[in-house]
Amino acid sequence: MTLLRRCLKGIEYFHATLIFAVLIPLVCAVGYISSPEITVVFYLKCLLIVVPIILTDKAIRHFQSLFWYCLLCVLLFAMMGGAVAGFLFMADREDGATLHDMCYSVGILMETTVIFVMRFCDRIKAARRKREDPLAPEEIGFLNDPALSRIWFFVGIYVLGLCLMAKGLCDIAFFSAIVYTFLALVHEYINAAENYLNINKRTKGISKRRVYGIGFSVFFAFLVALFVGMLPAIFMTNLRHYTDIREWFGPVKLIPYENEGIMNFQGPNSGVVDRMELINGDGPPPKPSQLANAILYVIGGFCILLFLYGVFMVIRQVLRDFRNGHDDNGDVIEELEPEKRFDREEFLYRMSRRGDETEAQRIRRRYKKTIRKHRKERPAPYESPIEIETLAGLEQDEQMRALHVLYEAARYGK
Repeated sequence: MTLLRRCLKGIEYFHATLIFAVLIPLVCAVGYISSPEITVVFYLKCLLIVVPIILTDKAIRHFQSLFWYCLLCVLLFAMMGGAVAGFLFMADREDGATLHDMCYSVGILMETTVIFVMRFCDRIKAARRKREDPLAPEEIGFLNDPALSRIWFFVGIYVLGLCLMAKGLCDIAFFSAIVYTFLALVHEYINAAENYLNINKRTKGISKRRVYGIGFSVFFAFLVALFVGMLPAIFMTNLRHYTDIREWFGPVKLIPYENEGIMNFQGPNSGVVDRMELINGDGPPPKPSQLANAILYVIGGFCILLFLYGVFMVIRQVLRDFRNGHDDNGDVIEELEPEKRFDREEFLYRMSRRGDETEAQRIRRRYKKTIRKHRKERPAPYESPIEIETLAGLEQDEQMRALHVLYEAARYGK
């Protein structure tokens, strides 16, 4: 395994670990059993979920038998249970096991079980997909698919921590979001560079080292600028304003008052507010409730997000117009439009024909589609399949080699 593949695999492990490590602090915060004084130690114990994530990934890729995978899951569950029992024993010896420790023990074992099931489902889906179409590309599961869009998960946990008055949960979600952002960006960059090199294999003038050298220099400068932009938020973490949504709908407190004498008459102090006193009284007006303030904040935040989305769409369109201008030679760069959709009747007719096509016809159609995707010009009639694949830059592609064998059998076989 090359260094880049090891880097990608490590980022995938961190991706799953950071997501699962936030769930137990969330449950503790919702149940009033969070312990802010041991946030660092507690979070380090939550990161223990990385052990089943790594071992199940290696098992699902190397074990060919369901028996060995289930045996590994049982042994791994026993090992995690032993570690949890050790933590409980140490806590019981020091200050006694608390509800906080019990929540962690149950949560880490449940997360381990969920990882077992998710790995198993990914393996079943991959086997079914390969059985239906041997040439289908590999579909990446959730545990191996870090993406920038999943930062919203940590943002939601952070907002929920603010509303639950949980400082420990906010700190965990905040710094996890920062780390996850950089990991996702590195993952996206490496995949984009590898895809570029695979598509442009026929371009012999650009070396792999040069592409990574130039690209990574610009990418590193972007990461530094992004980190500098995050520093004000990091230094202002102690200035958060917390609230507790669980107290919004509690019993409403009565307004204290005293019934003043009107026309030399003073009634009893019954504790019930008179309507005329609320209308004509000289006291300060009542403050809006926390629920009303929260609704106003939500409406204001939605308006701000809508405005930012509009600005983003305008900038995106400007960049597209700039990119689709003229090249260095003065030629107009035209964007290739996708094929127009055909009518419903023609679509149904083609689908019915595809259902009746033979295996050889299906292989021929997939071969033409693959070549057309990587080569602009149409192959000449005298070109052999090897020449066609070489000019398309697919002579070293493993999937293309498998497709080549099937195409040769379909083209020259009986």
